[in-house]
Amino acid sequence: MTRVLLAPFETAGVAGALRHGLRARGHQADLWVIAEHPFVSTHDRLLRGYRARAAAALAAPLRYDVLHFQFGTTLAEFADAAWSRIARRPLVLMHYWGDDCRIRTGGGLVPLGAGAAWQREQRARERVLRRRLRLAGRLCAAALVSDLELAAHVRPYFRTVYVLPTPVVLPLRPGSPAAPLDGEGPIAFHAPSQQLVKGTAAITAAMEAVAARRPLRPVMVTGVPRDAVLGELARSDIVVDQLNAATSGVLALEAMALGKPVLLQFRRELLAPFAQDTPLVGVTAETLEAELEALAADRARRERLGAAGRDFVARVHDAELVAEILEAVYAHARERRPGCFEATAAGIRPLPSPPS
Repeated sequence: MTRVLLAPFETAGVAGALRHGLRARGHQADLWVIAEHPFVSTHDRLLRGYRARAAAALAAPLRYDVLHFQFGTTLAEFADAAWSRIARRPLVLMHYWGDDCRIRTGGGLVPLGAGAAWQREQRARERVLRRRLRLAGRLCAAALVSDLELAAHVRPYFRTVYVLPTPVVLPLRPGSPAAPLDGEGPIAFHAPSQQLVKGTAAITAAMEAVAARRPLRPVMVTGVPRDAVLGELARSDIVVDQLNAATSGVLALEAMALGKPVLLQFRRELLAPFAQDTPLVGVTAETLEAELEALAADRARRERLGAAGRDFVARVHDAELVAEILEAVYAHARERRPGCFEATAAGIRPLPSPPS
């Protein structure tokens, strides 16, 4: 049994899914957070205030075998990681999920319509990201990411990077499904966390344009609990996830787990090797309307994509399978081998430098 602490943030349920998988495999896994997630409640302990965070940061390295940090920082802004390094225990890792390491300015994925004010705020935020990346690279044994896009962002700061699947707790239980929707035609669903970044204006315009020509019921929700989003996913026929993206995220996986076809912008070459056969439908702002209309008119294709997505998530992303992969990553990371590695159920293998 390995004692694992996941901290200090929950992000879209992924930390809770990691904990679920590790516990299912017989490990002690706890999730401590320093701030409550507004829509997901998975934590075991909430640390309110810096005194509680500092006390936890001193105690955690003595209580756990692995400190598996989430979202680019630690319980006490790397004091705990430094203390772990001095004490030569435990293993310290940093898991990145997206905007905790993604640099959008200076040639990155700046959303369409982002003005000067957004870019100033983003540059200020990225200064913090770079400082945290430098600290994490010095104090953590390795970085963990879900795809080659994020690997490219963290590789300059870390000697060792692991690319492994994002976990989903299966079977995904949406709870109470959303009430039946009036009207005719398939339901097209969009749930942006950040409307500018997700390209919501272009997505809603495309959905409305298609709905004006043929039966289609567009639905958008934002700022609601995760259970409500899952209920809407269960009711939907098509999910339009996001634009302004190079890779996919948690919502796309949850939609596929529920058997829904997913449209989003992504670059297949930046997905992890284990995700190359994903049945996601790639679009751009220019092609979304046509792709959505074609899919809305083709029920058989929707069913084929839905079945393929459900199989893909079960085969690659099941939380207990990811926990088994983590066991291998924890052992491999203790050897301090430099490089970029793909971690799957088949083992750990070196990867070439991530593409830019």
